[in-house]
Amino acid sequence: MVGRANRSRQMGQFGSGTVGRLGGLGPGEADRGEKALWLCGGGYRAALFHLGALTRLNELGLLGQIDTVAAVSGGAIVAALLASRVEWPLEGAYRDWPERVAEPLRSIARRNARARAILRMPLGSPGAEAALEERYARELLSSLGGEPERGPRFVFGAAGLTLAGLVQAQAERVEWDLATAVPPAGYPASLVSREIASVRTDLDAFGKAEQAVLENHGYLLADHAVRARGLGGRRGIVTVAPEPPHPRWMSQERVSAALAASSRRKPLGRLLPARRPDRHARRPEPASDELVEVLERHRPLLQYDSLESFRADSVETICSLVAPGRCNSLHRADGTLLAAAEPRGEAPRLDLDFLQAPAYPDGEPVRSDDYLDECGGSHAADALAVRRRQGHADVVYGRTREDERGRLWLQYFLFYYYDDKGMLGITRHEGDWEMIQLRLGADGRPEEATLAQHAGGERLRWDELERVAVDGGEAPVVYPARGSHATRARAGSFPAPVVPDHNDGIGARVRPRLVPIADDGPSWLLWPGRWGSTRRRESFEGDSPRGPRGLPQWWDPDELHREARPWQPLEQAATTVDLAAPPRPQVTARREGELAIVTYRFPYPRAEQGEPARIVAAPLASGDAEPCPADSLPVQGLEGSFAVQLPSGSEWMGVRVSAASDRGIPGETIAARLSDGEPAD
Repeated sequence: MVGRANRSRQMGQFGSGTVGRLGGLGPGEADRGEKALWLCGGGYRAALFHLGALTRLNELGLLGQIDTVAAVSGGAIVAALLASRVEWPLEGAYRDWPERVAEPLRSIARRNARARAILRMPLGSPGAEAALEERYARELLSSLGGEPERGPRFVFGAAGLTLAGLVQAQAERVEWDLATAVPPAGYPASLVSREIASVRTDLDAFGKAEQAVLENHGYLLADHAVRARGLGGRRGIVTVAPEPPHPRWMSQERVSAALAASSRRKPLGRLLPARRPDRHARRPEPASDELVEVLERHRPLLQYDSLESFRADSVETICSLVAPGRCNSLHRADGTLLAAAEPRGEAPRLDLDFLQAPAYPDGEPVRSDDYLDECGGSHAADALAVRRRQGHADVVYGRTREDERGRLWLQYFLFYYYDDKGMLGITRHEGDWEMIQLRLGADGRPEEATLAQHAGGERLRWDELERVAVDGGEAPVVYPARGSHATRARAGSFPAPVVPDHNDGIGARVRPRLVPIADDGPSWLLWPGRWGSTRRRESFEGDSPRGPRGLPQWWDPDELHREARPWQPLEQAATTVDLAAPPRPQVTARREGELAIVTYRFPYPRAEQGEPARIVAAPLASGDAEPCPADSLPVQGLEGSFAVQLPSGSEWMGVRVSAASDRGIPGETIAARLSDGEPAD
């Protein structure tokens, strides 16, 4: 056994900071040697930082390939949960990661473990804090059921230092170090060195901000390291950085303010994390018939992408779907059925009025982790079927709000049945809330706008928006991105997490009808659960969202506007060399019964073009008023063919096609007529 002082000297050899390493998975080392994970660092800071990194490794299915896990100090805490809470062995990603690993560790980190342990072990000797953390990890491991009978070997404490050296020696190791930065996707280097690297390394209670920032930092560093080794592709596409687990905590301003006191240590520690002011205690929003008229006057027009399968519809769509043998439903976090759109037995009937707070109509208490479940099948076909019901199609929810400076904002919320970014099968999730907001000037006319995008947004002046004349004034035109529905000011391709946002600008243009909402309802607005059952468990999934009242901008519209990026026209926007679209294919189509047989041929890509990886295709109807379910298919070489289903009930004139490169960059949308297979105008 290595002594504590000797252990401290050995740790210095491998880096005394908060570091994680994964060796043996690189292309040159995958078939030889031990596949080992090494975690070190102090206190809850290390445990939460490594939780973020391991979350990303789990999404990519890499944890199941590990033979040995070694951990010291705070790294041992997260390793204890990895050993006891994961159901080893794994094939792909561990699907219960959020419930069995992430949430329990966050709950543990909200408690002060140092105050009750400090009296049992003086902390004056070298390595004493590390020993305290490892003992705490061993006690935690024992209380959770001990090490797994199958799966990786777990090594805690000094015995793992030899393994650390072996991992460090592997040339193709994946490494994440808390003191480093990976802009532009991650936190700026100045913020990392000044605030994040200064977070205390104890077992005091950690607040929401500290937890979120450390998880985000570890997640993005691990993602960067994994992709640098060529291990992060998805469906033939090499993605850019995804959104971290807590995207609202990527604001430099918010992080700096929240972590300002995180480096300070107290003699007996923080017994409870700091609490943020109660937003619900703020004064209620102004409401009047005149303000509803203003909302009506400026409600937006939505210019859809021509391959978009989903529209902004009523929230009733997710509560009312009934199909042969299945229906949408409401559940507890453990899966217990609470209500169903077509109930069997004694279960209550699910409709929009059933969603309320603090209790459901049958008396069952409402919980924040309750969720709605879309019942499977084709989400695009289900969304199309349910929007045909009277009053369900093309809806925008509007409300007014004064910010803390007394300025009036118009907020418009849009609900989509499903999210499938780029229609590429990436970051998919049930339910999707998007929004735009307009700030009125002293004269009562719009002067500023914020377009929400992926937990952030863009801000721009009213005169920079595309606008159309309507009765009583002007209305903005916004461009929901294909599949993700992030609101954009123009058509085109724009850098975004995972793959770019894109809208070809040639789909339907719709002005949804306004439904006013307010702080006090309707009742479904007060419901705190998730609008969909998807949890972020694998690399192609995202979390189903909570409702509009859970967004910070609901209470302070100016907060989102301040943190949003200034808008730039597409020709001036900061892009990367990766934004290289695939070459335009030649496409023909012929009809065989209820199928369109599509044949494509790509020219060989030039140096400035991307390799074609996937094709998104959808039927083209006469009039093109309703959305059509789109298919995403892999490209097999430079030429090939595939079939597209032609649903009954429409007059189909052709097929629309758009290719995506191996970087997820969409190409031009083209059309082929069914009659002769020639390109349509």
